Amino acid sequence: MRKVLIILAIITPLVTFCQGSYENGIAWVSLEKAKLLAKEHNQKILIFFYKDNCQYCEKMKKETLSDNNVINIINRNFFPVQINSRTKDTIYYNNKAYSNQQPVKDGYTWRHDFYAEVASFQKNTKLTTPTITLFNSNFKKITVFPGNQPKELLLRRLKKYID
Repeated sequence: MRKVLIILAIITPLVTFCQGSYENGIAWVSLEKAKLLAKEHNQKILIFFYKDNCQYCEKMKKETLSDNNVINIINRNFFPVQINSRTKDTIYYNNKAYSNQQPVKDGYTWRHDFYAEVASFQKNTKLTTPTITLFNSNFKKITVFPGNQPKELLLRRLKKYID
């Protein structure tokens, strides 16, 4: 009996802390992990596109994406991913490889082709950063929320896509 109590005393805190607390922030995952988990759990993917030195991106991170209600709705209903819209990573979407066409030697000022493909909210429109794009569990684009989203607006928009 004593051994059981000792084991429970060791395991209980580990189980409690391993479950994680989302109140501290959005549980960002890599795109590849999100695609696997979304399919496995039949859950949607949320991609937050940002760029460095973007005042609206920083404002959205500080004012919207740090709000406990936003954090909870995202963590409970989506697999969230952050992608720099200028990344040089190759991203696969609809059986096609997307990349950033600007050579690395020229820096990171050109947008990524995946961002251009999925972040536009209308045909032939300029892209806006930040942008949130939602995908279904099969990684098919559902909708786009362009620009800085105040927390009330983002909450209203996200609630429409919760099952």
